[in-house]
Amino acid sequence: MASASTSLSEKDGNEDDIVITGLGTIAPTGKNADEHLQFILRGQSSVRKFTEIRGPNEYHWLSASIEGFEPKEHIQPRKSIKVMCREIQLAFAASMQACTQAGISAGSVDPDRIGTVFSGELIQSDLSDVDDIVRRCATNGEMRHAEWATQAMDNMYPLWMLKSLPNMAACHVGIALDARGPNNTITTEGTSSLNAVMEAINVIRRDKADVIVVGASGSRIGSLRLIQRYEPDFSTAIADESRACKPFDSRRDGTVPSEMSSAIVLERRSHALARGATPLATIVAWASTFAQPNRSRWSGVSTATKNAMELLIKRSQIDSNRIDHINACAMGTRDGDLEEGKGIAQLLPNTPVVAYKGAIGDAGSATGLLEFISSIAAMRFGSIAPTTNCENVDAACSVNVITSGPKPRTADSFIKLSNTPDGRCAGLLTRVD
Repeated sequence: MASASTSLSEKDGNEDDIVITGLGTIAPTGKNADEHLQFILRGQSSVRKFTEIRGPNEYHWLSASIEGFEPKEHIQPRKSIKVMCREIQLAFAASMQACTQAGISAGSVDPDRIGTVFSGELIQSDLSDVDDIVRRCATNGEMRHAEWATQAMDNMYPLWMLKSLPNMAACHVGIALDARGPNNTITTEGTSSLNAVMEAINVIRRDKADVIVVGASGSRIGSLRLIQRYEPDFSTAIADESRACKPFDSRRDGTVPSEMSSAIVLERRSHALARGATPLATIVAWASTFAQPNRSRWSGVSTATKNAMELLIKRSQIDSNRIDHINACAMGTRDGDLEEGKGIAQLLPNTPVVAYKGAIGDAGSATGLLEFISSIAAMRFGSIAPTTNCENVDAACSVNVITSGPKPRTADSFIKLSNTPDGRCAGLLTRVD
């Protein structure tokens, strides 16, 4: 089963193209898109040991975390901070950054014609939110569960749940911009952020909004998250943490959890030009596909990837020599990278491929949008960052990976892919003039 929308350039003409006018990034690799790009151009990794908790025998998890983020520098009014968990604070900061570049603020667009679409997933509470209550329920280190209801009701912060609802990022940004148009949150795991972009495009095509802020924020490095949902695909290469995640490398053994947030501003080209904004890139085609795994976890990814790319090329009617590179999902897992590589190789075996989770880790629903912004920034800069930690490309993956250093930009378009182990794939084909 596969589905996709036709490209705007086919149907409506250039003035109705959907363009990107603002980029925002708060990531382990930088506090804006330029800082992030310079970091990955150097082939560096932001992965470090996660020191907040330790496993048996002093085992450490690995993570890519954002250092030095101060909410007061990014969030107004400041009183809103107390009802935002960290993921929502990051989402707000990245969104305001994108809006500033796009020239969007409260009142700059008809409030009924501006909306928000975000990606999201489960947000775990911070241990500090419940630490005191748990201690009240414990005797000699043993939890007395019968006391939880009373202690929690009497001592829990009244707005505790609102701090961590996945849809609250879109709500807070909407309130700040007085955005009264469509407000939505997409939750499809690793494909969430690209699917959020597609939803935003379709909102504009249905003429329900002129401007949509698309955001993505996520964290898989909270203490509760790691304790409750330790992933079987995490790398165990803790001795050399910065080289742990190795997309497409023959020695890869898994991915690394991280946190990040990013945002883009979408609108029709005619609308952007009418208000004096500069289009940074044009989304030419998009596709969302699914292929049921037929053997084991990840086994549907190759078919879903091939189908998505097939649709992108068909809908855009673009020649393959106009595709500068493919920005792959590649998490550094044995089976995931292999299946994605097979899917890419069936259509574009010689097109250069990059993957950035060796640098940024994986934050689930948030990662795809940051990787998408990575390619936009790189195309505008004229140099495509290499795949961090990929030194010996696995021949079985059958892809032409950019490895040892940056690649000069040679064409005007790129493809971004995201997938999930259960066979979803989302793709965007984007032109940067």
